[in-house]
Amino acid sequence: MTKTRHHVYLSPHLDDAVLSCGGRIRQQAQAGDRVLVVTVFAGKPSLGVPLSPFAQSLHALWNLVDATAARREEDAAALALLGAEAAYWPYADCIYRQTPAGGFPYASEEALFDGVHSSDEALIAELAGRFRALALEPARAIYAPLAIGCHVDHQIVRRAVEGLKGVTCYEDYPYAAKPGAVEAALGMARWQEEVVPLSSDALEAKIAAIACYSSQFITLGWANAEEMAAAVRAFAEHTGDGAPAERYWRSSREL
Repeated sequence: MTKTRHHVYLSPHLDDAVLSCGGRIRQQAQAGDRVLVVTVFAGKPSLGVPLSPFAQSLHALWNLVDATAARREEDAAALALLGAEAAYWPYADCIYRQTPAGGFPYASEEALFDGVHSSDEALIAELAGRFRALALEPARAIYAPLAIGCHVDHQIVRRAVEGLKGVTCYEDYPYAAKPGAVEAALGMARWQEEVVPLSSDALEAKIAAIACYSSQFITLGWANAEEMAAAVRAFAEHTGDGAPAERYWRSSREL
């Protein structure tokens, strides 16, 4: 009897793993493997602390009042469609985090894609310890973002898995669709490419799961579900040279 494998996807936000890896997750779950998606920055903003004007503007754009609760509901529905389990860690999204002095280091669209603020260095160290604990199980496969696009929360997760053996990196979608973005993230390091073909069932399940994140469509650049589905199909077919696929990367050294 084949032993069930345990796959753990590290998702910075409440959508990243599904956007990037939804087809593979579906196929692994359909094969009888256990799949767990750990959303790292799934915590609520600190009680009693007002949101930055930037965070307030995003809530208005998403048309959400309790954004964290609503986005968890979206994510739970998406993962249920794929057959994956969910774990929500209590760390706050970068748009909510504050420095010890009370400032908001990520208070603009530009700041989201700039360097990681020094106030988050302790957070990276804490996450690195938690990720090491996750990787202790020998049969457990760990997947982490390649940090394509340089969103600070993706950068933080990527940095926190450095030193772990056997981590597979996924291409952060939709950032990976930008020409040259994958190559920029890979840099000069040596990587082993893995193209994972997707069945039609897996691709359609991925699209249906992404449709659960309707509050994020505008932020992600889609006017509606039809536009999203067309974009996801086109990227999958481009990745697989005409047949739908997802692409993953393994470093020739420890990350």
